[in-house]
Amino acid sequence: MMRRTAFALRQALWWPLAVWLLAVVSLGALPARAAAAPLTLAIGELPHYSTLLLAERLGYFADAGLNVKVIRCVNGKRCLQHLLDGEAQVAGVADVPIVMASHAGRRFDIVATLATSTQESQFIARRDRGIHSAADLAGRRIGFVRGTTAHFYADAFLRFQGIDPATVTLVPLDAAQAPAQLARGEVDAAALYQPHARQALRTLGAQALLLPAPRLLYTATVNLVSQTAAQGLDDDRLRRLLEALQRASVFLQAEPARARALLATRLQLDPKLVDAVVEGFDFRLQLNQTLIGTLEAESRWAARAGLVSNPAMPDYLSALRPAPLAAIDRRAVTIVR
Repeated sequence: MMRRTAFALRQALWWPLAVWLLAVVSLGALPARAAAAPLTLAIGELPHYSTLLLAERLGYFADAGLNVKVIRCVNGKRCLQHLLDGEAQVAGVADVPIVMASHAGRRFDIVATLATSTQESQFIARRDRGIHSAADLAGRRIGFVRGTTAHFYADAFLRFQGIDPATVTLVPLDAAQAPAQLARGEVDAAALYQPHARQALRTLGAQALLLPAPRLLYTATVNLVSQTAAQGLDDDRLRRLLEALQRASVFLQAEPARARALLATRLQLDPKLVDAVVEGFDFRLQLNQTLIGTLEAESRWAARAGLVSNPAMPDYLSALRPAPLAAIDRRAVTIVR
């Protein structure tokens, strides 16, 4: 009798405890289950996207409680298209594709600028075509990759040199084959983004001529864009994504040799090439007013060149989504509303 009473007492004591433990475990598992929902991220296979590539390689996304699925793209323009097609929720992309998509009426949020560079694009000419200075470009075949930063740079460079773009033949190049097309002589010169510009210089050797330009002619931006909140992507997951990218940015600055070696392996590029390209970028997370100025300048160019069917200036300010970045570094957001 006493044994049955003791057993009943233990049951009475342990049963509420077991229920409490089960509740704690279940509640603790909720964030894990929420985090396990995959977040699809489109990343360009270029050094521009170093923080995204490193965060993936070093497991920073997982550390932030994110289950990230990566789509690899030839460039940011293609990454943005994955997002617009509903195949990705977040993408890394430079400024010009943002402009083109915005003029087409596509909706997405600009979450942060991941990197900036005044050397992201360069103008390479062939000496064997009789080009010895920018003045020799008139009447030539000029290559570019349509809808990219190099496209805008080609126009800006020619106008800065006093050359009307209408006096040259603009030839669209393949995004993956642009350096080879210049090397084969399909064009006389080309505006190329990195690392294509440096690859073209190496391939052409003594026949290559790098045409100089002011550093401040154009500052390219590498940005993180996302689906809108209305499409179901909440600020919390974007905040955790940015925290992972912030860690990658710190790692890139604190251990540059190791970071660049990882990038060279990941991108299957010559480490010296990666060093040179990464050196030209400032990898700091920010969201500031200068981005608006850049996008608006590119909108005016796109409308003037007849590259967009709707020339009306998009409302870029309304496309900014500053809350996730402000949550981890308020000083990084300098937007005037």
